[in-house]
Parts: sequence; structure tokens; C-alpha cells
Amino acid sequence: MLISIGLVLFATFILLNYHNQHQVANDLLIPPKNSPELIEPAKSIEQFSHKLFTNIELTMMEYGITTELIVKKRNVVDTVTIKVPADLPITQANLAITIAAQNLGGDVFYAVEDQKNKKVEMQIGFQGIHTTTITLQEYSKKRSTGMISVIVDSIKTVNEIISRICKIQQPLTLSLVSKNAPLQSSLEHCGHAIRLYSSNLDSLKSVATIIDQVDDREIIEKTLWDLGAIAGQSGSIVIFAQPRINTLLALEEILPRLERRGHQFTSHPTKK
Repeated sequence: MLISIGLVLFATFILLNYHNQHQVANDLLIPPKNSPELIEPAKSIEQFSHKLFTNIELTMMEYGITTELIVKKRNVVDTVTIKVPADLPITQANLAITIAAQNLGGDVFYAVEDQKNKKVEMQIGFQGIHTTTITLQEYSKKRSTGMISVIVDSIKTVNEIISRICKIQQPLTLSLVSKNAPLQSSLEHCGHAIRLYSSNLDSLKSVATIIDQVDDREIIEKTLWDLGAIAGQSGSIVIFAQPRINTLLALEEILPRLERRGHQFTSHPTKK
């Protein structure tokens, strides 16, 4: 009897130990998606005016408007003139500035377009006091942007990383390790293209850039920014990524920002 009980206890221990090992191997500890940094509202008219004036370049940079397109003058009522590139709707720049002012605790008191809809004047202030006038002017040149193809390569299974990648809004292509029907079926809910396989990608790999040869989030993010600049110069670029945690976090953070700056994403990658 004692021997039988001992065997049962030993078998139970082995089973639980296997289960725990299996759980550790499959439970991926992935940080949540980054939330936008909270901006501390201004506490006074002077503080609001200073923050809006000094941070306007950062606000506009997120939309691909470079510093040479911005002219600022500090005065009793600050004036800022921004040339808005032809491929960026003035309404979008208007909205970005409105949100920036509101995040600082201010308001847009007045915004009016000219008759040709090529210029907008915005009067902005804090607690009813007019502090800043921003003029948006349509500019003839476009932003330096390009077409970006992102291929997530060598997918073997659907785990939390792949589930999060499926939620990325920009078009991507998911490449499987083989023509795996069950795997394809489990990805049917995913909005991204799933039609390329690792064995079919050699021709693309010869002209593509692998962004995560070093598995470090900061390095991957910097690589994405660098490739965005290259896409703007060359017109298009193909990127290969691996289904890793750091790669996921970098894609979630940088792809929407590249899109805001005018880059387009495609799930139909081609060679140059």
C-alpha cells in the first residue's frame, strides 16, 4: 500500500513539475503597450505661454514639419507662423495644435480660414487671456516620405506576441515558416496579409533590412527611425522583423509615428 501511495505521489509530482515548466515556457511576460506621456498642465498664463512657445517644434515634428518651416517671435502676444506641407491637410495641423494647447490647460479662442482655405489664423490663450497667435500657411512642397513594407518573418505559432502584432493598425505581412494550414486558420482573424512563406522570401531578403539582429528595443526603434529617413529619400523600403517582444514593442511605438509623419505602409512588398 505504501509503495502504491508513493508511486502515485511521485507521478503527481512529475506531472505538476512538467506542467509548471510548460507554463513558464509559454507564458510570455510582455509589457503593456506604451501610453502617451502625461503632460503637466500650466499653472499660470506665463507658464502656458512659455510651454506652448518652446514645445511647438516638437508638436509639429510628429507630423513631419521640420524646424525650418516654423518662424517664432516672442512678444506680449507670441506669434508663430508654420508652413504646412502640401501633403498634410491644414485641418490636421490645426487639430494637433489644438490638442497641444488643451493638454497644457489652454484653449483656442478663435480660428478662421481665408477664402481660399490656404491659411488659418489661430488665437490661443489661457484662462481667457490671449497669449499666442499661430498662423498655418499652405506650403507648396511635400514632406519627405516613402512606402514602407514590414514583414514579420518565421512565425511558428500564435502566441501573445503575434496576437499583439495582429492589433497593429499599419498594414503588415506575416510570414510563416511553412504552409501550415492550422496556423493559417488561427490567423484568419488577423487583419494583416498572410500569404508569404519563409522559403519564398529570398529575393526580397536581398534588398531588405533586418531591424532586430540585435534584440534590444532602443536599437530597434532607432533603426526604424533611420529606415524611415531612408524611405523618404529612396521612395520605398522593405523591412524584416522577427516575432520577439522587443521587436513588438518597437513596432507598436514607432510605426504610428512614422505614419503620422506621412509614410505609407503596404502589405504588398516588392523589390526596388
